[in-house]
Amino acid sequence: MTIAGTTAGPGEKALGSVLVPGLFADGRPYEVPFMIYNGVGEGPNLYLQIAQHPGETWGLEGVYNVLSNLDLDALNGVVTFSIPNAVGFRFATYFPPLITHDINRVGKGRPDGSLMERMVDAWWTNFVEGRADYVIDIHGVPPKTFVYYEAEGVSPGVPGEVAEKSERMALLYSADFVQKQLEPYGGGASFRGACVDHGIPAIVPEVSPEGASITERGLRNIMVDLGMIEGEIVLPPVQYVLNWTTDRTATSVSTSLGGCLIPKVEVGDVVEKGDEVAVIYSPRTFEVLETLRAHRDGYVSTIRKYPVKSAGETVMSILEILDVVKNN
Repeated sequence: MTIAGTTAGPGEKALGSVLVPGLFADGRPYEVPFMIYNGVGEGPNLYLQIAQHPGETWGLEGVYNVLSNLDLDALNGVVTFSIPNAVGFRFATYFPPLITHDINRVGKGRPDGSLMERMVDAWWTNFVEGRADYVIDIHGVPPKTFVYYEAEGVSPGVPGEVAEKSERMALLYSADFVQKQLEPYGGGASFRGACVDHGIPAIVPEVSPEGASITERGLRNIMVDLGMIEGEIVLPPVQYVLNWTTDRTATSVSTSLGGCLIPKVEVGDVVEKGDEVAVIYSPRTFEVLETLRAHRDGYVSTIRKYPVKSAGETVMSILEILDVVKNN
């Protein structure tokens, strides 16, 4: 396996950098550090990346635990890992200002596009196009680890097996719940979406601050399932498949009065329409001003626990349950 002039032969690990000159005003090249782990046996090419959004690094320990302990003499296939937004990773910020959260909304990028598009094109052309059979793009969000993936039909013309393989990877990541994208992604094409558009199964784990162990277990599960390593697949007893939607009004519980929040449920709770989920009280009188109730049956996927709330503010999300997977 050769990437940007760096070669790893069978049973070898190699370190390299993709250098893209002429992007920054000071004349320094854009650099993407990467590692290649090339096994001795035949198998798929798995591409992992983390910190596309530079502060979302909570899964990194899990990646370290898996890759630093790989036995290349027992590995089938190739694992490539990169920190694609290295300039942001250094300071956990979008630096310079031309790089924003929208770096995950320019699809596969363009070699002659904006700064962000050129950066993403460097990942795409070196790590994905013509190389990757599977892609895991690791992000991060509190308070609970989950995984995004795309349902069949969202990307027109893509074979159904791509969605099936993405769903399988999403569940194998071993989070308690996954979010299934049943409609086009709002706000632009994601990098994961670009992979699927080109027939490559791909997932986005959103890893919580306590999610390194889930990442470690999930990566091992996926590699075992792909025949890359030996081992046992370990899954939670129950996993929920939830409906991801761009319609926030369909998922959000919001205040009608300003005050302070006390949640009455936790992330991971399954509620029924009408259940009490929170109260809003006055910080001036300590009078309960409003009791918030579930507007639908579903799964509590997020709670914005910062207590000070204004009128009309979303305090939690309740997502539709599409399926309940019971693992033996």
